[in-house]
Amino acid sequence: MIRKSYLKELGPWGLLCVLLLLSSPFVQAQEAGTKRTITVTDSEGKLPLPGATVTNLKTNASGTTSAAGIIDMDAAVGDSISVRMLGYLKATVAVGADLLVKVELIQEQETIGEVVVTALGIKRETRGLTFATQQLGAEAVNDVRDNSGNVMTSLTGKVAGATVTTSSTGPGAAVKVVLRGNKSISGNNNALVVVDGVPYDNSPGVQATGTTPNYGTSDGAANINPDDIESVNILKGPSAAALYGSRAANGAILITTKQGRSGRYQIDYNGSASVDQVNMLAQFQNTYGRGNGGVIGTNVGESWGATGTTYADNVRNVFQNAATFNNSISAYGGTEKINGYMSYANNNIGGITPGNDLKRNTVNVRLNTELIPKLKTDIKLTYMNQQIDNRPRLGDMGLPVEAYIMPRDMSDEEAGNFETINPVNGQPRRAYWSGSTLYDNPYWSLNRTAVNEVRDRITALGSINYELTEGLSFLGRYSYDKYNDVTYGSFYDGTVSLGDVRTGGKYYETHTSYWEQNLDLLVNGKHKLTDNIQLNYNLGTSFLRRNYDTFQNMANGLSIPNQFSLMMATTPEFLLVNRYNRQLNSIYASAQLGFYDNIFLDLTARNDWSSTLPSPHSYFYPSAGLSVVFNEWLNMPSWVNFGKLRASYTQVGNDPAPYLLNQLYNFTLGAQRGFVSRSATKAIPDLKPEQTKAFELGLDMKFFDNRLSIDATYYKSNTINQLLFLALPMASGFGREYINAGNIQNRGFEVQLSATPIRKETFSWVTDVNFSTNLNTIIELHETTKRANITDNARYATVVVNEGERYGDLYGHAWARDAATGKFIVDAQGLPVVEANKKLGNFNPDALIGWSNSFTYKNFTLRGLIDARIGGEIVSGTAAYLGAFGVADFTEQHRDGNWVIDAVTAHGQANTTAITAQQFWTAVSQAGRDGWGEFFTYDMTNVRMRELALTYKFNLESIKAIKAAQVSLTGRNLFFFYRGKSKLDIPGLGKLDNPIDPEGALGAGNYQGVEVGLPPAVRTFGLNVKLTF
Repeated sequence: MIRKSYLKELGPWGLLCVLLLLSSPFVQAQEAGTKRTITVTDSEGKLPLPGATVTNLKTNASGTTSAAGIIDMDAAVGDSISVRMLGYLKATVAVGADLLVKVELIQEQETIGEVVVTALGIKRETRGLTFATQQLGAEAVNDVRDNSGNVMTSLTGKVAGATVTTSSTGPGAAVKVVLRGNKSISGNNNALVVVDGVPYDNSPGVQATGTTPNYGTSDGAANINPDDIESVNILKGPSAAALYGSRAANGAILITTKQGRSGRYQIDYNGSASVDQVNMLAQFQNTYGRGNGGVIGTNVGESWGATGTTYADNVRNVFQNAATFNNSISAYGGTEKINGYMSYANNNIGGITPGNDLKRNTVNVRLNTELIPKLKTDIKLTYMNQQIDNRPRLGDMGLPVEAYIMPRDMSDEEAGNFETINPVNGQPRRAYWSGSTLYDNPYWSLNRTAVNEVRDRITALGSINYELTEGLSFLGRYSYDKYNDVTYGSFYDGTVSLGDVRTGGKYYETHTSYWEQNLDLLVNGKHKLTDNIQLNYNLGTSFLRRNYDTFQNMANGLSIPNQFSLMMATTPEFLLVNRYNRQLNSIYASAQLGFYDNIFLDLTARNDWSSTLPSPHSYFYPSAGLSVVFNEWLNMPSWVNFGKLRASYTQVGNDPAPYLLNQLYNFTLGAQRGFVSRSATKAIPDLKPEQTKAFELGLDMKFFDNRLSIDATYYKSNTINQLLFLALPMASGFGREYINAGNIQNRGFEVQLSATPIRKETFSWVTDVNFSTNLNTIIELHETTKRANITDNARYATVVVNEGERYGDLYGHAWARDAATGKFIVDAQGLPVVEANKKLGNFNPDALIGWSNSFTYKNFTLRGLIDARIGGEIVSGTAAYLGAFGVADFTEQHRDGNWVIDAVTAHGQANTTAITAQQFWTAVSQAGRDGWGEFFTYDMTNVRMRELALTYKFNLESIKAIKAAQVSLTGRNLFFFYRGKSKLDIPGLGKLDNPIDPEGALGAGNYQGVEVGLPPAVRTFGLNVKLTF
């Protein structure tokens, strides 16, 4: 009967009813004594806490506080009163002569630096950790937001050792987070995302693998509502993530979401409005118009003509200021027996290309109970709908390129005449200012092409935790994650920028479905073996199933022009068919021995069985760690509050993608029943899992009453059994085969420094600095292969790995140098001579620095983040286009034909041949599409004002309806303190300004360091309001 009544209370309005009923005061009978009034409040907001358990430790009388946080209890002077409440630290106070006893409880989250969430959602004290971790509060990811709408972007500059790359595809962009360097040549290098202890699929869709036109796709992290996040913990090395298995070989990002708290009946509202402005647009020349050789021309696209009237803002006007609105409301509360959390968020994020925006709606419900003693349950359900309209086309012949190459003498009115009407069928007909069959007017692309994306995602989590005996508990946890994607593409008849639109137009629908199920069974134990030895352990097993299915319906060629329906297809096609069903079963164990509460030994072991590996499908990996809190052993000065040395070693496996074991065959339509062909890539039946072996050594120190702390870590990892391609002779019947080979090493140093230089009653200053550097080395590849391409793209530069060098080296055409003098070499026409396959740089940074400051004066708080990326190179196809079409500011010089480059001929003689700017830039840009890489290679070093926020918290003691309120002015990507220039110092021109954001990217995959057609960078100004009722 009791269980049935509880089930009724958990009906549609059950949570609300339970919260109201259980909030009423319940006081046990009191023993004789002086009646006293005990008030229990939150130490931060001074809010009353109903449902707190109050106990007189002398008489054992106990009760719970009322809705006003008050309880009357008999207590004599000297009695000890204990107060405890879920979500707060326990407090004990001594009773004095006053009849009013005030108790303030401190929230557990305020001890964020002392307890962290680690693998499998297990909370551990930081003093006992043997590996590096870094924890961020909710404000780090939701106070100042990026226009991508992806929570991962907010980690930029805040996490030591994290290289964050956000795709430049606008709202909903995918984000790549690499912790401690790239480890896999052909596999995934992204950190695992874990939400509430369960891995969360963060797979991006198809990302750019070259410079060809692409629309990009979103990823899983873009679906996470930042307002539901309570904290983010980063487990940087495989040591910390060993218990998550193969998916955590690149580290893990653990997100803990909010839940109800006992006695805290509250409603929170968070609303913001912001505007994105074009922050960094390429610098254009505003002197010369259309033509060639300084002569006005007609039906010409380039701006190499004569001087004349130009329009400085014609490119800028293609883009727009974009408005973003974020609104979230949540309600939460409860008692010690049951608490709940409910939230709804609406995000409307605008892009700077007209028509591009993201609309996202998220509903989240969570219920935590302990209705039966020792049995705790946690149920969470989240539904998300996301729609992205008019994704911008990037890359070669992308929308930004079409805008950038507009003639400088083209007015907005002329550019706006992007079409005429076909008198035969009344349909729009493309209009362009030259006879080009490669590029469209950017306004045609904005209005007559579209790629829209819709995602529906539901995630469910349920767990039970039963305390078997004191110190021994059982956890069962099940999660289900499913999303369905549909992408719609429509392109009007006559569109040329895609290169394949047939008569009538093009329309397609791409359908993708993914689901995964996780089941974890875990036994947790805590036992005190002796007075000085503590044993904590976990034994568990997990079962993971993943299912993926995708296909594309294509109608390229429509029987009725511009009628975008699959029924209009002149030749229906069924493309991009792919599906898999993969499984991963695991057993794992961990143990921590604590000696005297200051020496800690960690041991873990895991065995996985993966369906993507050959029989017996099994691989095993262990880890070990040791930490010593030495300040309690040594006679340290009084200003040293804490000191710990830690070391760990681990091995982590990484299973491969499906369908590599058996030979693949392809089917194509045609000739009645179609054609079957064998893949040119030979399968690898003896496939091995990638394996990473890692070691780290760290020092944690705190000084001056914990006002200064430092966390320093040295690490080294080696990843072997890389999946590479090996070329095969034609006689084999294959073009190449997969092989397991290679050894990639990453070693580096990380430092986190935190200080509170000033801490007064009305003013405080908190500053945090993080620094990291990573050195990547390709120790070996294969005895017959010393070089591997990350992708096959060779335009502008090829991204490669060379044995003995670094991951992400850029190779391409470089200006030849004279061996004797070091001067550049030119040909008989006075133009550069180039050499192929020369190293141009590497896309990885040499160091990353983040410096955040928070100043609080009375009710005002000013927070800022400055971050720096030191080193790394990017080859800019955008710059090549700007040079080829004569529109960049650097093409304005030397148009008169008197430019004699300080160089030598192939025979070592001084150059005396004069050239024009048009001759030079036309030669080195190769029409913009195949530019010689070194001429457009830029230093990615940059230092910027990443975030700035000014917040005012209102005093609302006289307004009972509103418990707390604050308003903030925010800014992101406000300006650069420094931005690197071109690597090449061109005689007569010098080093050139970078025309794009040095951190911009075509996608969030392994292909980095080369760009073409990136949109302008933006700065964001916003207003944020937070209310608590």
